[in-house]
Order: sequence, then C-alpha cells, then structure tokens
Amino acid sequence: MKISKSNVSRGTLGITGHVGAGHVHTNFGFVQDDSAGFAVVSALLRKAFPARTTIASVDADIETGTVTVTTEDGGTGTASTRRGITPYEATLARLAIGMDAIYSQTVACTAFGRIYGQGVLELPVALQTAACLAVVDTFEKKYPGQFVTGVEDMPGKVGKIMGTVLDIDGIPVSVMAVINASEGGLGPDEDLEGNVMLGDKGRVMKELGLDALPTFVLESKAYAPAVFKDNREEMFWVRMNKEVDNPSVFEALIKGINAAGLPCTHSDTAFPRGKGDMAKGTRELGERIAALGNSLAEADTAREKVRIVGELATIVSQDAGGVTFMSSDLHNLVGGGGIMPGMCAVLSMVVSEQTVKTWKIPAFTAQDADHYLAILEHAVPVLAGNIDKATAEMHERTAFKEEAFAFLYPEK
Repeated sequence: MKISKSNVSRGTLGITGHVGAGHVHTNFGFVQDDSAGFAVVSALLRKAFPARTTIASVDADIETGTVTVTTEDGGTGTASTRRGITPYEATLARLAIGMDAIYSQTVACTAFGRIYGQGVLELPVALQTAACLAVVDTFEKKYPGQFVTGVEDMPGKVGKIMGTVLDIDGIPVSVMAVINASEGGLGPDEDLEGNVMLGDKGRVMKELGLDALPTFVLESKAYAPAVFKDNREEMFWVRMNKEVDNPSVFEALIKGINAAGLPCTHSDTAFPRGKGDMAKGTRELGERIAALGNSLAEADTAREKVRIVGELATIVSQDAGGVTFMSSDLHNLVGGGGIMPGMCAVLSMVVSEQTVKTWKIPAFTAQDADHYLAILEHAVPVLAGNIDKATAEMHERTAFKEEAFAFLYPEK
C-alpha cells in the first residue's frame, strides 16, 4: 500500500478512528481496548509522515498530580489526576518508557497492570491520555502546518483532533484521529467520538470535507459476551444499522476483510437509533445504585456493608462505563459508535472468551493494526469505485442538526 500526503484538500472518502481514554468496560460484560481506531489512524499517518512515537520519558509529578509523556521525536502530552500521584505510582509510570505511545491502553496496562475509567483508576487513564496527546504533538512538531488540528472544546474535556488528506494507492482519503479524554483522569466522555460533527471538531471535519464524505469508522478490540460468548477466535466485526447507516461503506469493509484473507462477522442491525436506549440504561443503572444505597442505609454488620460496597464498586468500575460515555440525546441520533446517520459503517475486532479469561482486558497490538491496514488497503478502492452510490445513500439518510446539541456547550 502506497501512502503519501495528498495535494488536494478534500478526500474522496473518509477514515476516522478515536481513543476513548478509560473506556474499558460497559454493561453486560463488554470489555475493550478502545484505543484501536486512534492507533490505526496514527499508524496510517506514520507511513506518510515518519515519526518516532516511542516513549522516551514519563514524568509523574507528585506535587502537581500531572503526568507528562515525551516521545523520541520530542512530542509531549500532559494530563492530570483528580486525587494526585504517589511516589510508588510515579515509579510504576516509568515502566511505559520504550513503548509505542499509539498503543495507549497497552501503555497504561503495562505500567499499572489494568485500567478502569469512571474515576476508579485515575493515573492509568491520565497516562493513556498523556500518551495520546504526545502522539499528536509529535506529528505537529515534526511536520508543522501539515495537519488540521483542533481541541475537544466541550467543558471537562482535554482531548484533541488531528487530520489530513492522504493518497492511499492514488485515492485521496480524508483521515482523522480523535482523542476523547476527560479532566482528572475520569471519563469516559465521548460525545465527540466517531464522526460526530460538533464544535471545534466540526471545524476540523469541514476543513477536511469529512462533514460530507462516506466514512470508515475504526473502533475497538472487544469482548462482547452478549453476541460472541462462545467465540473461540479473533475476528473482524463490521457493523451498521440498515435503516440509518451507509450500506455501501458496510459492504466495502466486508469485501476488504475477505480480500485480506481475515476472519469476518457482520451485523446490519447494530446501533439502534431513536429508541431512548441510553436514557433507559442510565435510569436503570441509577435505580440499581439507589437500591444498593438503600440496602447500605439499613445494613448493620461489617460483612453486609463490605458486600454492598463491593457490589457498588463493580457497578461503578464496569457497568457505569456503558452509560457515562455519551449524552443520552446525542446517543439517540448517533448510536454507540458516534456515527452520523447515512455516512458510515464501523470496523471492530472481537476476541475470544478465553482471551478475556486470561488477560481480563483486551490489548490492541501492532499486528492488529497491520490487519486493519490490510483491510483498508482493499476496502478503500472498493468504496472509491462505488462512491457515487455511497454518496447518494449518504444524502438520502443524513439527519444531523448541530444546533440541537448546543446544550453540550453551556459556556458558549
């Protein structure tokens, strides 16, 4: 696959991938490495813009509660923790030195053993955030003026957006890497994931033409027991909703996987919209937490209190990730992948039950990234060859009004 910087300002089609810092667990036993999309787009960019994103230093400051990651090419990223950093944690954080920062969840797990969002393990999430910010800064410093960049400009967010137009085997493609991250090592907060077009991210998308291009959305490496409980091998998972999303993009991804000789499964009934699923899930989770609170209020023995609080800790550290990551009204329109109606289909990986039994949390690897790139090598020309149909489908189904989500920017 030949990849170079394009001379045009807008691609024929789009590719976007994000990292949700700390978005490891959701409800129903779903667990993931949500850095896959960001890692693949970063790997794609490195083919056109060679850069050393290996971590050269990690400075976890016990006075300020911040962690700073520096790459071999001098890119830096800093993130904060809500409850500070101990000297022991500062020592552990340096275990990330020598790792490739684009694989940010693996970076965090290597240093600290595991990672949880929702404010449970703040420093691993902050380290992941800092690693991703350092990747973006590496590209910006080494190739000034070559990227369109922006920030997550909603309150409480500290992520960034970076994009450009690449020629992939002669086809101009608008590509975008997105960091979704929260202040204090909290999160996940992913109202700006996928190709959601709001705020400063919306500006970046419009500059790259991604506001009106059929787009591949690259997503996580995950274990989804509700769908793949008995799965015994890793495979690629293509998803869309046949009533809302883009069938041509969906078909191009499936053909790309098959042409790459990789195992594939797919669903055209994913990401239901307009059903109030997030609001319902949030309400049900709140009711579970309230019920535990009532039980705790009535508890007498230490044994009872420990059991109840332990159950609450599990809910907060795992199930809550399924409702905290996106605002309910926005989810009703763009679904769990942050996918704008009419424009996209989603590429993910699924792992076996045995993988999760052993590792507890999936880890996205350089080999996984190579497989994603092999799929894109075949899927990009398929979609480009069918772009008129894909664009017509996009225009038929597009339904997004930015002003409807002004409430997400209360300070403006």
